[in-house]
Amino acid sequence: MKKITKMILIFFIILITLMLGFCAMWIERDKTTNIRNYNKYFGDNGKYRQKYDKYFGDNGRNNNDIFPKSISDSAKVENFYYYYYNPFDPNFVSYLVYTCSDEAFIEETERLSKLNSSKDYLIYGATEFNYPVSAVYANESGYIYALADKENNRLIYVEINFCDYFTDINYEKIIDEKYLPINFDAKKGNSTQKKRHEESMKKQDKENDT
Repeated sequence: MKKITKMILIFFIILITLMLGFCAMWIERDKTTNIRNYNKYFGDNGKYRQKYDKYFGDNGRNNNDIFPKSISDSAKVENFYYYYYNPFDPNFVSYLVYTCSDEAFIEETERLSKLNSSKDYLIYGATEFNYPVSAVYANESGYIYALADKENNRLIYVEINFCDYFTDINYEKIIDEKYLPINFDAKKGNSTQKKRHEESMKKQDKENDT
């Protein structure tokens, strides 16, 4: 009896190990904080562009053109972070902060001002930003935006994109709080996720009643 129990236990351990290994094969991760890799990821044919277009690009009509394809030679980069994480649904967090010359700052803010920004961009509980918004794309899949700190010739670019109304990435550990929208919450269990879940349940109940 003890031998059978032991064999069953070993079988379950092997089965769980195989299942975990199988799941790990499906998880995708790509991360860099090396600014030298910027063009490799955000250039025209960069790794980020390809991934983003696949999941959120809307057949090329809503590409992430807020993040620059290249950075000014005068730029002094303060922060750079790119993280793509796909356990079963894609998640992106991208973060770039740099200061630059007057000329480069004016040129970039003019470029950003010509983009077709979202009109209603306070989502997931956000109430306002700490800095002027130069360009922003916002929907239920998250945010991409650029902020302009004119006093210091500083440009801030942030992306938080996800599925199912919450992100699997702890963006608060990556992005400086002052560059996040005030009161923004895209963590699991956030109010938007709960609201959409309740709406989905009500819709399903109505369909079951008919």
